[in-house]
Amino acid sequence: MPPGAEWRPECAPRTQLVRLIAGLVRDFSAGAAVMLRRAALGRALRLVRYVERERPDILFANLSPTEYPAFFARRLAVPHYFPPVVPIVRNIVKPGTKHTKRRQMLFPETAHVVAVSHGVAESVSASVGTPAERITPIYNPVFTPDIARRAEAAPAHPWFGDGGAPIVLGAGRLAPQKDFPTLIEAFRRVSAARACRLVILGEGRLRPQLEDRVRALGLEDRVSLPGWVENPYALMSRADLFVLSSQHEGFPGVLVEALACGCPAASTDCPAGPSEILEDPGLLAPVGDAEALSQIIQRVLDRPVDKEALRARAARFSMERSVDGYERLIARTLAGQRGNGQK
Repeated sequence: MPPGAEWRPECAPRTQLVRLIAGLVRDFSAGAAVMLRRAALGRALRLVRYVERERPDILFANLSPTEYPAFFARRLAVPHYFPPVVPIVRNIVKPGTKHTKRRQMLFPETAHVVAVSHGVAESVSASVGTPAERITPIYNPVFTPDIARRAEAAPAHPWFGDGGAPIVLGAGRLAPQKDFPTLIEAFRRVSAARACRLVILGEGRLRPQLEDRVRALGLEDRVSLPGWVENPYALMSRADLFVLSSQHEGFPGVLVEALACGCPAASTDCPAGPSEILEDPGLLAPVGDAEALSQIIQRVLDRPVDKEALRARAARFSMERSVDGYERLIARTLAGQRGNGQK
């Protein structure tokens, strides 16, 4: 929020309290349980004040924690002006969760929904029930000229300049979603047949378990977990292969970043995003299948690399294309609001 948007008690007339109560009554009378955490309520009140002062034409609720305050603010603002709300969904929507059930109650109020990949769009339609014609996939703007510049910097890891065995690179939070145990096991199978090394960038609560696994497999001299790295592009541009081993994603921008650095990439065929980015079934292994992933790693390491072709594939996910997508969506949404007689 901009500095002037903070909610201050001395600026809260009784009409705001009346609106708050009315909003709660509407919610419960309709059977729609709203997340009434104090933080969400505070954000909604600040948002109402901001909207009434600035009167924006459209409101994008970016990331799931902003959805509830946005819809709650819309209730509090009735019958006052409030812009059309467009959530941006950045990960697959799983059926039956509390989060999904809330979206099933709230998303009928959306003007439209943005999904960061076609796979995410399909999950929103299937799990939330939002009609497909009210969902627009717009890829994240990952590819930028800045990547090439930063890729030229000196790598912050000794392996990337020693001329040694090929390097397989992974990156992400050390969390269950990223499934690095499967990547480590796949690498163990590859390293038993050929000289290679594995570097996993990132930090997280699973570090002790991953380090224990590496020691148990006797891979300490071939596997490195250096933690968070400020400039991963310098490593991507010098790695022989990037591997994503996730159980699920929405749009894994890290695959685009690797391609933009001229680094070949492989992935699990997780929902959603990798298949849309790589567009090659031969680069996709079933989720959790270390043997299949190891075979893909060996095959890609043996291939010649066309770095320019990889960069061209990454360029499809540019800032310009993303901006064009949002501009078209904004124009279409506002035209639809005017067509419905809303101002």
